[in-house]
Amino acid sequence: MGNKATFVIDEDIMRQARESVKKGVFKSLSALVENAIKDELEKIKREQIRKEILQASEDPLFISDIKEIEEDFKYSDFE
Repeated sequence: MGNKATFVIDEDIMRQARESVKKGVFKSLSALVENAIKDELEKIKREQIRKEILQASEDPLFISDIKEIEEDFKYSDFE
């Protein structure tokens, strides 16, 4: 069993959520909310990774390491 929480949600959003549950899109409001939170957390995680990749792409030491690794493995691609 998960943790219980209380939220204040816009009436229209709540109506749409209940309709989705009624149509069988989600088994319950709790499942819908959990899924929505999980999806949002994944988006946040992907955005953080994207930012870190952009930062790394501007780091001369990182770029140097990548070039060195590419050089080390340039012939292994043909095996």
